[in-house]
Amino acid sequence: MINTSQLGQETKLEEALVGTIAQGRWRVGERLPAERPLAAEFNVSRNTLRSVLKRLEAKGVVSIRRGSGCYLKSIEPPPATGTQVEDGSLAAVMARFEAAYLFLPELVALAAERIDAATLRTLEISIAELGTAIVERDMNSIKEKTREFFCVIARSTKNQVIVEVIQSFVASSSLMFPRFFSFSEEERDRMFGDFVYVFHGLKANDPEKSRRAIVRKIFNTANAFSKLTNIPLSPVIKDGAHRLGDREGLS
Repeated sequence: MINTSQLGQETKLEEALVGTIAQGRWRVGERLPAERPLAAEFNVSRNTLRSVLKRLEAKGVVSIRRGSGCYLKSIEPPPATGTQVEDGSLAAVMARFEAAYLFLPELVALAAERIDAATLRTLEISIAELGTAIVERDMNSIKEKTREFFCVIARSTKNQVIVEVIQSFVASSSLMFPRFFSFSEEERDRMFGDFVYVFHGLKANDPEKSRRAIVRKIFNTANAFSKLTNIPLSPVIKDGAHRLGDREGLS
């Protein structure tokens, strides 16, 4: 017979642990506290804790090493109960990268021609806040500031249709930071630096520099995502980035 009380305890503990991980208490690769103090902290039995850690291990969040302990594997929250991450959903992320590659370069090129000083200042503040969110490992703020960055650029075109398209696109997409803290530190630094390159192109009112910067950004992020998930890099992105590779220093 299923112990519904036990299941309820495990669900609550899982939610609490996922929330604690999302707040950045532990870094990827760091060992979690030993069972006894961790169970005491969350006021559960060690058996309940073990069961939940096994759940999180199955979802790719932690790695349990016999004789060593439990290590954080990913800071991204696991899928909700009853859902499953499949190759199809990962491929859909790559499809969004491809779509972004096809329309974002011309968007930023137009923005470079029309952007004003006040909007540039807003973007500069947004980038600074994004950097702070990364240091603080605040994933919600990272996604919010990323979406804000692209929406501000869209508004600078003074074209309401473009604004509506971008708002729709970024509303359901973590385009620039999928699984961000699962990437290497070098890759994360490169992704953040790409925001700065885009900003410099816009500040210079240089459409071609802005266009190349966003191509660089999409390639670097899509390429890191491809290596992380084993989802093939879009040929469209790969071929386009190759044409700029030597000049732009694309990885």
